[in-house]
Amino acid sequence: MLKKVIHHPETIGLVIMATMVFFMSNYNMLWRFGIYNYSVKKELFIFPVIFVAVYIVKKIFSVPVVRLLHNKSQWLSNISKDISFPLLVIIFNSTIIMAISTYLTHNYIQNHFFISYLINWSRSAIVAIPLFFFVVQPLIHRLFNWLKSHHKFQ
Repeated sequence: MLKKVIHHPETIGLVIMATMVFFMSNYNMLWRFGIYNYSVKKELFIFPVIFVAVYIVKKIFSVPVVRLLHNKSQWLSNISKDISFPLLVIIFNSTIIMAISTYLTHNYIQNHFFISYLINWSRSAIVAIPLFFFVVQPLIHRLFNWLKSHHKFQ
């Protein structure tokens, strides 16, 4: 069964997304509650909820919109899809998820939701984009290449 999971074409994408959601939810919780009020219990409760929300937003909105933009835009067709596609999906996902989480956690200055949202969004985007391209994606790809070489599918 492990071999089927490792070699399934959607597994690597789900693992990358789950890793990104885990890192970003921890990062945002640390910003929200601080290091002294951070709780693993809160993270264990929030992670599955955020993962499902990100998955739904990605499947229903982000990927279809980015696919449409790639098909219609001459400018995007000149850029490598390996860079532009995940970059735009991350931007759309973080735009929607940060709006929801900023509103639900009341993590905004009184009567200044939009300004607080922009601050939260920019703080997340500044971390999420390099984290994805330089840490999470390369490490997960290396891990899966190693797993696939040691657990060949027959």
